Amino acid sequence: MRERNEDAFLTLPKHAFFAVADGLGGLPEGSLASSLAVDCLQKWFQAPGRNGKLDLKALFNLANNRVHDEGRVVSSEVGIGTTLTAFKLNRTQIEVAHVGDSGLYLFRSGQPPRQLTTDHTMAEEMRARLRPGDNIYIPDYYTHTLTRCIGQAGEIEVDIFTAPVRNGDRLLLYTDGLTKVMTNDEVDSEIWMDNSPERLVQRLIKIANDRGGPDNITCIAVFL
Repeated sequence: MRERNEDAFLTLPKHAFFAVADGLGGLPEGSLASSLAVDCLQKWFQAPGRNGKLDLKALFNLANNRVHDEGRVVSSEVGIGTTLTAFKLNRTQIEVAHVGDSGLYLFRSGQPPRQLTTDHTMAEEMRARLRPGDNIYIPDYYTHTLTRCIGQAGEIEVDIFTAPVRNGDRLLLYTDGLTKVMTNDEVDSEIWMDNSPERLVQRLIKIANDRGGPDNITCIAVFL
């Protein structure tokens, strides 16, 4: 349904590093914001003689500063912004960095799918404050109203965490064009249909588009 694709992605198998970004449609130049963010990550890994320890928090703040500075040029009043979710595979665990409402699923045979990331939206913040038994109305647009993104502030809070992984696990990085039209269980059923991450991604994007494709859809599948 969108005239422009404002998503961007990065796959660096040599470094076991992967990222997705979704430019904010409510701000100018969403495609610029997302491409700047992933380009910043890529340049760090591909810098000549790179042998320093990866600091995802510092790297995300570097991307945030780049997008923030460019946003002041593009629109001094509102700037530009993007989500950004990435992970680095280190043998038996992944290190994850996350800002916004793109995200990362972990699928393990015999277990329910796990969304490793938490959406930084008004809806999730409201749910987090609920006590057992509380029941409140959350407007639908709160589900897509971000409380945190790359590029809107000079400093950004980044979720940084690790998660154990093992042989047979399947990981899926995604932008919310997928999760707007598919449930966790539906994605889980698709993830085990064959052993090709390429075919999985193509199938997921086709399903999302067949259901109206209300937003840009980007997925990266990594099978361990």
